[in-house]
Amino acid sequence: MKRLLTGLLTMGCMLCAAAATEENPAAAASPAKNAPTSAAKPFAAPAVLKGTLGDQRIQATVRPKLEFEDSIEGEYFVFGRSGKILLAGELEGDDIFLEESENGTDVSGQWEGKRRGDTIEGTWTSADGSVSKQFLLRISSGAPAASARPARGKAKALPALVPAPQ
Repeated sequence: MKRLLTGLLTMGCMLCAAAATEENPAAAASPAKNAPTSAAKPFAAPAVLKGTLGDQRIQATVRPKLEFEDSIEGEYFVFGRSGKILLAGELEGDDIFLEESENGTDVSGQWEGKRRGDTIEGTWTSADGSVSKQFLLRISSGAPAASARPARGKAKALPALVPAPQ
């Protein structure tokens, strides 16, 4: 009985100490009230963007980057060309800043745009600054369902080439 009482008192003291060190106890008391909603945060869920980069038609898929708040990642492709170009960047309110990489290592371009409703307008600039193009993207829908994409890191089972010993 004495151990149980000591344990309860210790837990109570620890909880009191934790509450005393909170910077804003009122916010801690009601986290749901202060938590951001997905409606308030653009790209809180994966999205497909379609539009133009200069005179080229493109399609991008972006999703939240889970490691960093207010960050997104994804890829885009130019219609009629093979290969995808990787995207990663940040959101600051309606402003969007992205870097792209054609080889997955080096920055090949930068995107700077502003979101207005379901469109994003801005300027793409090559990494060396020698080429600039205007872009206009429309948020067309959510990204394809996960079930429509192949699972990452899971290889298909290969048929056995040699019969198992009996």
